[in-house]
Amino acid sequence: MNEISFRQLEYFVAAAETGSVTAAAAKVHLTQSAVSTALSELEDNLGVQLFLRHARGLKLTTPGRQALADARRLLSGVDELRDSAREVQSALSGSLVVGCYSTLAAVLLPRVIADFVARYPDVDLGFIEGSGQYLVSQLRGVGCDLALMYEADELRLAKDLRMTALYAAEPYVLLARQHPLAERDAVGVADLAAEPMILFDLPPGATYFLSLFKEAGLTPDVRYRSTNFEMVRSLVAHGLGYAVLTQRPTIPISYDGLELVTLPLAPRRPGLSVGLVRLADLTPSRRAVAFAEQCARTLGAPIDSFHG
Repeated sequence: MNEISFRQLEYFVAAAETGSVTAAAAKVHLTQSAVSTALSELEDNLGVQLFLRHARGLKLTTPGRQALADARRLLSGVDELRDSAREVQSALSGSLVVGCYSTLAAVLLPRVIADFVARYPDVDLGFIEGSGQYLVSQLRGVGCDLALMYEADELRLAKDLRMTALYAAEPYVLLARQHPLAERDAVGVADLAAEPMILFDLPPGATYFLSLFKEAGLTPDVRYRSTNFEMVRSLVAHGLGYAVLTQRPTIPISYDGLELVTLPLAPRRPGLSVGLVRLADLTPSRRAVAFAEQCARTLGAPIDSFHG
């Protein structure tokens, strides 16, 4: 059996990402026959079929999907080795992709990015946004190097993921300015149970917010659900209900200019943990460690175990 080469892995990843031999050949600047031969040799060496070949292109098999994640990890390691060798005598450089939970992205990420690129201008920084489930899938497929997100059951139970906590985001109540409860100093879940609720329904938020009522033996009257943070705020601003949230924009108005009021939830509850998640068995790059340290500096949070 011939040895597997990194070139074969590069061509395999290109074919998987583009969905055809023709597109992969164009991406890696080779002939179609060369790419096709490399893919066949890789399948022979691995002893599995990586693609289903049809008239419209290529489709990954189940072993192919697993091999793709492994290939990306290997290639990422090679890139890191190359970059580390260069960085011994130079400033931090290379590429870094950061994932971020949707509601954290607009509130936290721009501040961190601005501070990071000012400190490390040679790093090619990119980011992706989405739900916790989407970010976990991207981490496992090496679609991003690390992710800023809320802690969830999936993270606590997953042995292949590691989370380093930054801070806890405490829940609060969001009300329209004209809401009868808006003049109070604080609001309890018992005060809210009979009111219509606008539920932010992007995991793990929904589970956490509903648990606050469940702990008190109450069931909220969920009138509307939305996975869009600003949609929730706008529905509340129009007097259609209240919301319980954790991320708190500094501007107390909705997109359409209506005033909102934020009140503490009484009694105080443990907040949702926000932290940085990475693959447990993949040593983070110097760039990833630098980004984690920048998160701590910008957000004023202690962090000492991200790379451990």
